[in-house]
Amino acid sequence: MLRKIVLGATALALTASPASVGAETFGFNLSLTVPVVCEIRFRPLGAVGEAPQGVPLGQINEFCNAPGGYELVVNYEPGSMQGAVISAGEDQVVLNGSGQAVLSRSPGPRNRARVLSATPGAQGFDTDRLDLRLQPV
Repeated sequence: MLRKIVLGATALALTASPASVGAETFGFNLSLTVPVVCEIRFRPLGAVGEAPQGVPLGQINEFCNAPGGYELVVNYEPGSMQGAVISAGEDQVVLNGSGQAVLSRSPGPRNRARVLSATPGAQGFDTDRLDLRLQPV
């Protein structure tokens, strides 16, 4: 009688083992956060071709991975550059002297290069500094 119990226990262990191994699953939850990076680089006049209008200043390389897009913002000395036109490729803005203007908007992430040019207003170029930055939307 002892043999039957031992045999029964062994058979039960053999049939239960494959089922329990198959039922065990392992998984990992992985989440990543990609930081938003927006960069603009400027190459001076000697490195670009002709500008479609105005005085060519150089080439700008824009990179921004913001999912909602970005704006290319021009900062300059308030009270200066009134009536001047700043162009980047096909986009342009007429400066009103406020010290800041949005030159272009991109609806999503982008990586591109464009020629930057300027056409003077009635006062000419009355400042020697234009700052460009990309601002995520």
